[in-house]
Amino acid sequence: MKAKKTPSGNYRVQLVDGYDLNGKRIVKSFTAKTELEALQKAIEYKQNRDKKDSTNLTVRDALDEYIEVKTNVLSPASLKAYRTIRNSRLLLIKDIPITQLKTIDIQRAVNQDAIKLSRKSIKEGLALLKSACSMQDVEINIKKITLPPAQKKKQYIPTVDQILPLIIGTEIELPCLLAMWLSLRISEVRGLQFKDISEDGSTIYIRRTKIRLNNSDVVRENTKTVDSTRTNRLPPYLFKLIQQVPHNSPDDFIVPVYYEKIRRQFKQITSANGYDITFHTLRHEFATTLNDLGIPSEYIQKLGGWSTDNVMKSVYTHTIKTREQEYQDIINEYFNNKINKITKNNQP
Repeated sequence: MKAKKTPSGNYRVQLVDGYDLNGKRIVKSFTAKTELEALQKAIEYKQNRDKKDSTNLTVRDALDEYIEVKTNVLSPASLKAYRTIRNSRLLLIKDIPITQLKTIDIQRAVNQDAIKLSRKSIKEGLALLKSACSMQDVEINIKKITLPPAQKKKQYIPTVDQILPLIIGTEIELPCLLAMWLSLRISEVRGLQFKDISEDGSTIYIRRTKIRLNNSDVVRENTKTVDSTRTNRLPPYLFKLIQQVPHNSPDDFIVPVYYEKIRRQFKQITSANGYDITFHTLRHEFATTLNDLGIPSEYIQKLGGWSTDNVMKSVYTHTIKTREQEYQDIINEYFNNKINKITKNNQP
């Protein structure tokens, strides 16, 4: 907490006093003739605010405080996700004091959310609620809450042979291939710099992310998880594409394009060809392709930077429709042959 001198000669201290519904900071200002007086005003306000009786602390207040105290600890993406959860889930209980919160109240909120939200979204809301209450020394047992049943979604994705002709030679060929060939997330693609490539061009070091938050890019010198920081072999074809990108410094980004532009162009290309997929589907394509090639899951996990084998298998390995049909044809042929043989033997 610092005091700044204003053009008028007074001193002003600004204090973050929560966030509005759009996630923007609510700032209170304290002005005085001297630096000490301004600081004293801000400290007094903060102390009075912090002394707020926990019996009156609502769910909304608890969530706000939880997010505030995590501001310099969590990534901007995580904070944004928390604010989205706070503003859109379990709204039925937001004004209930946390010390008076009952299981039935939470269940009613979950029941309301289940009309339009998925099981996963509701679980995220409950997890944040539990953490926020726990920080106020109020424990809730979310295991008593009944969630809507999980809806298993089977995602079909086009084959490599179908996707490649759509992107080769386009403006987004390089970012698409980095995702599909090397399994980079879009934030990892945009975070790559020329200095991340070895001198001989044989390897590439994935160690940085660039994300889009509040209409501006945020660069972080780390990846989503520890296992996501990795060194992969760089195919000569990709190295040649990278060499064609103009740059003046090793610190220049290899893909200096806004996320929204990549997303929009990819959507236009794929939709025009009848595919309802996102850019992130290319990362799914990587896992599925390697799986179909018979590459062991532990290598797929390492190359793709997944933290656990379970996450990689349950989320990213999908069945390609044409391959599924091939398998079904094999099964059909097997049983048809058996039945035909039995039928033939039973003929007089």
